[in-house]
Amino acid sequence: MLKTIADHNEWRGKANFDDGEWTTFVDPEASPEFFEHMSDVVKVKFMGDTWETGPWIVPNRFPPNTVAERHAHAADTVYVIMRGTMSFNDGTGWYEKGDVRWVRANHTYGPEESGPDGCDFLLISTGPIDVQWESGGTYEADG
Repeated sequence: MLKTIADHNEWRGKANFDDGEWTTFVDPEASPEFFEHMSDVVKVKFMGDTWETGPWIVPNRFPPNTVAERHAHAADTVYVIMRGTMSFNDGTGWYEKGDVRWVRANHTYGPEESGPDGCDFLLISTGPIDVQWESGGTYEADG
């Protein structure tokens, strides 16, 4: 079960990238088919209040040279590259530390591909985060 790393009250929160443990978006034992869409296991943290109510701030950690198949999300998303490089294989080139990318809801893109040093990025979503694999299956976070 993904847990929040944010300290908060009902109107604000604070979290740090170094807090909390990296985990998977879904439980590998409960949803092993989710991981068939990736060449290696991608780890995440959740920095919001709850997966149901947000805010949806989720650092992602891609190991080196990891590919995640084409997919979409049900809400608009913003990516802030924090470390390493990432390609979304859509003609926009390689993203580096400090680059920002946004994608509208339900727009299928990818595959995502990390560079030789891997990639950490901050994913910020305007709504609950899901992964809609183009080849089949929609998954919500185990939260």
